[in-house]
Amino acid sequence: MSKIHERIMRMNTGKHLKQIIIAVLCVLLIGGGLSAVMLRTQIGEVVTTVQKWDDEEGDKSEKHKDTREEQDGEKFNSQFENDYEGEFDDIDYFDHITEPSPAAKVVVGLTGLLGTLLTIAYWILVAAWLYQRAIQADMNGLLWFLLGIGGNLGAVVVFLVIRGIFREKCPSCGKWQKESIFCRKCGAAVSQVCSDCGQTCRNTDKFCGSCGRKLKDEK
Repeated sequence: MSKIHERIMRMNTGKHLKQIIIAVLCVLLIGGGLSAVMLRTQIGEVVTTVQKWDDEEGDKSEKHKDTREEQDGEKFNSQFENDYEGEFDDIDYFDHITEPSPAAKVVVGLTGLLGTLLTIAYWILVAAWLYQRAIQADMNGLLWFLLGIGGNLGAVVVFLVIRGIFREKCPSCGKWQKESIFCRKCGAAVSQVCSDCGQTCRNTDKFCGSCGRKLKDEK
């Protein structure tokens, strides 16, 4: 477990994200382009079939519209049901679509497989980023890793909100930590204490939130 922890903490998530984005673009351009070229016949046949289907449906709708104007509601419904009953049992619009070649099937399959693997890699990368940031902010890394696996970007939004509420960021080194007067990493002042009431305030506060005393004069 410690080896996994060390490996995740050393991971350059920004670099890996760029690599995944480049890989996704390559898969889309190369795999998608090859798939479209090798399936151009089938794509054309599907488009033609759908257009034919739409034309036939439009003709039937016009026919039933004219019939409805001449017949009462009950008689029309009966005629409508008789006309459409078993329609899709007798006609299969996609019977004449040419079967893709073995090479086309391989290309489409590999493109889909690579897309799936890249999606999984991205999902795990987001969870690893959450683990890193949670550990660095003295939060439960394993919990946020699991939340990242389940919620992905939604978990990232929740994490950023919670970290902003319960942690302070050192203005010097950028470490997120529990409320304290000095940074646990670099020793810089993170908070300041009001000399009037003893209230701990953020280092960026200009006035004490408890007594209203101006804080910057104390430095």
